[in-house]
Amino acid sequence: MRINAHHVIPASSTVIPAKAGIFYFFLFCLFLSFIPISFSTPPVSIDLRYDIDKGSLHIEAIHPSFNLEKSYVRLMNIYVNDTQVLTRDYFRQEDYNKFSDDVPLTAQAGDVIKVELFATLGGDLSKEMTVTKPEPMPLGQSAQAQSAESMNSTK
Repeated sequence: MRINAHHVIPASSTVIPAKAGIFYFFLFCLFLSFIPISFSTPPVSIDLRYDIDKGSLHIEAIHPSFNLEKSYVRLMNIYVNDTQVLTRDYFRQEDYNKFSDDVPLTAQAGDVIKVELFATLGGDLSKEMTVTKPEPMPLGQSAQAQSAESMNSTK
């Protein structure tokens, strides 16, 4: 116990500020741990295109990134008819504004394809599409002739 000119101060009162300081330090560290989440940018939108003839799925997502090494789409899961068929891990994003990939995938008309994207700093987005049959070409026309014909009609 210390004696002040006017008051008697118990010795334990000097320990309380130290305990409070440790508490505030841990509280501050906890606050800092949430800062990266506030800067995270989850994928904004996903565009899916499936080419049934080639068996290829094109995925393109708007995902703004402030640093291609730290903020990127890190994981993609693909499902066909609610069965997971593919998981891909990524370690970087090639563009500051979007993520894209082409993956080989077998699906038939009527199948439902679902893609889930997960970002490194938090956030995720998913999108589904139903596979449709490609429109048949008129008999006797090749794809090149049809393309040339449509170009001439727009001039």
